[in-house]
Amino acid sequence: MRSVFDEIVVPCAQRFKPDIILVSAGYDAHVLDPLAGLQFTTSTYYMLSSNIKQLANELCGGRCVFFLEGGYNLQSLSNSVADTFRAFLGEASLAPKFDNPAFLYEEPLSKVNQAIQKAKSIHSL
Repeated sequence: MRSVFDEIVVPCAQRFKPDIILVSAGYDAHVLDPLAGLQFTTSTYYMLSSNIKQLANELCGGRCVFFLEGGYNLQSLSNSVADTFRAFLGEASLAPKFDNPAFLYEEPLSKVNQAIQKAKSIHSL
């Protein structure tokens, strides 16, 4: 997700020059969530929130709104939302207390990189 953010989201946002960043903050990509089957962790949400905060500061005077729209594992949802707030407050993440690397599996990085390159090509990045 860090690569997608750095290589696609940031350049697109810089090109667009938003007045405000609106985030549909779905937490159902968490590895413990029964819906999406992705591998986000509380650390992933903290990193994304920190990066979005920085992007908002650079592009639109810090104007940013998060809308909670998903997350069905109440424990991972509450931990991730709290860490999102910590990121915006400049506080340290508590994710190491919650994240368990045993739940993660090896991602097919070659497919991920191919998808990133295809998206960059489509959007002339």
